[in-house]
Amino acid sequence: MKLLLLSLAALGLGAAAAGPAAAGEPDSAVATYAVVVGSNAGGPGQATLKYAEDDARRVASLLVELGGYTPDAVDVVVHPTPDQLRDRLARIATRVHADLAAGRQARVFFYYSGHARATALDLGNQELPLAELRTRLFSVPAALTVVVLDACQSGAFSRVKGAAPAADFSFNSRNQLAATGIAVLASSSGSELSQESEQLRSSYFTHHLLVGLRGAGDANKDGQVSIDEAYRYAYHQTLLATAETAVGGQHVSLEVDLKGHGEIPLAFPRAATSAIELPSALEGKTLVEDRTARAVLAETYTAAGAAVRIAVAPGDYQVLVRAGAQLRRCQLTAGPGGVAVDLSRCSTETIVATAAKGAGAPAPAFEGKQTFELMLFAGPERRDGYTDTLMNFGYTEQGLIPLSRGLGGIYLRQLTPDLWLGGAASYEVSPEWRRTDSDTSLATDWSTSRAMAYGRAVKMAGDRGFLGTFGVYAQAGLGLALARSHFKDVDDRWTTDTDLGVAFTAGAGLKMESPWFEGWGGTIGYDFAWSPSLTNDIGDRHASGGHRLQFSFGVSF
Repeated sequence: MKLLLLSLAALGLGAAAAGPAAAGEPDSAVATYAVVVGSNAGGPGQATLKYAEDDARRVASLLVELGGYTPDAVDVVVHPTPDQLRDRLARIATRVHADLAAGRQARVFFYYSGHARATALDLGNQELPLAELRTRLFSVPAALTVVVLDACQSGAFSRVKGAAPAADFSFNSRNQLAATGIAVLASSSGSELSQESEQLRSSYFTHHLLVGLRGAGDANKDGQVSIDEAYRYAYHQTLLATAETAVGGQHVSLEVDLKGHGEIPLAFPRAATSAIELPSALEGKTLVEDRTARAVLAETYTAAGAAVRIAVAPGDYQVLVRAGAQLRRCQLTAGPGGVAVDLSRCSTETIVATAAKGAGAPAPAFEGKQTFELMLFAGPERRDGYTDTLMNFGYTEQGLIPLSRGLGGIYLRQLTPDLWLGGAASYEVSPEWRRTDSDTSLATDWSTSRAMAYGRAVKMAGDRGFLGTFGVYAQAGLGLALARSHFKDVDDRWTTDTDLGVAFTAGAGLKMESPWFEGWGGTIGYDFAWSPSLTNDIGDRHASGGHRLQFSFGVSF
């Protein structure tokens, strides 16, 4: 499950709570440090996450932009081992001890996004027990310690179908991390599954928590977002966003023991250089998209009656508002000081629902990947009239096992779950053919360059196991071939001829995906190449290629 925990030491709380809270600005007299951790890697029986590491980067960015943290005080750690994480926590402890010795208070923020089990954070195939995490974090003598654990047990909602939740991470975490002066904000309760969103490219919980901290959660409009405001906003928005998913509603929960501490601010959106204001008349599901990055910055459900201000960087944005069957599309530029959405200047579109008779809700749009691969291949050169003429003139292939060999690159884009289309280029050299008489030595060889449109059909079988994921593929390519023949005469002078023709390849084999590195994999199989482009002086044309054993390896994303 996912949770947010906040620990406050007995000393220094008045300054941390009262000063910035009243002014709507971070307290520059207090040192602030953050360790922000993201890990997509899944352990045994866990699917690899897609957005945990990106969520960590977004959290780090917001801390600098709106939380009062300096860039050198925010340590972003991606895909760490337990020992690497222990080392980063030790560094923060050293810095806080130095501040304490100098008479300066400090605040520490720790964020983790990734997998977790009932009593530990999962870091790939290793784990860090929650009991140890508690000891290390709360031994740091900070005036205020904020710990956020956004720990998805089962990954994105598209990958939890048929999965069952593990032991209650939230319950066990509260027991192991409980201490005086702690608030626990859990992204899901009991047996619920926490979810990632393909549209938001983020976990639902972290996305809505960040939107709340950007100002959407600032209920009293004082320019800062407190713990309580962040919880209320994250609770309602996460529940609304997940109510329509296949997994079901996700309820954020809160336990608080902060007696006498007042409001504890987490972010100061008033400090932003720009903002987008959603007017009080706006009602419905609203998306704010960064047009330059082509990314969803905020998704919120707004009701008429209160304006909402979201802190952003200056730039170009698009605001989409859906209410019933109507969609409003608003293009705007946020400059210094911000910009308000003017509904009268937004275009209006009618949403047309299309579904087959008897069908349920339409399936989400397919988001294909793309892959880059390096291929290596080798095999005997094809025999035809061209090679027969060489043998008739006394030439023989050289080498213990004469093989043509080559390398190339493949780029493919996924159009459907099983179909990939793109292009390929390759370069292949033949064995040398040599004729040796008593007083002369002649030699020839050739190379073939191919550029082709390329297609591949893939069928993967089952979930990722210890050895990875396996499947089968069939592929073919069609394009142009450039053949260059080289001839060495009796004076050891080389001459070159160039011919142009068509190129065709086809093959099939086994496809594998790595069990350790997300997106990495390769193929091994049979390939047949046919490129009738090389000619000699008596009219023979050689179709270079033949039967090949082909390997490829690369990355998909």
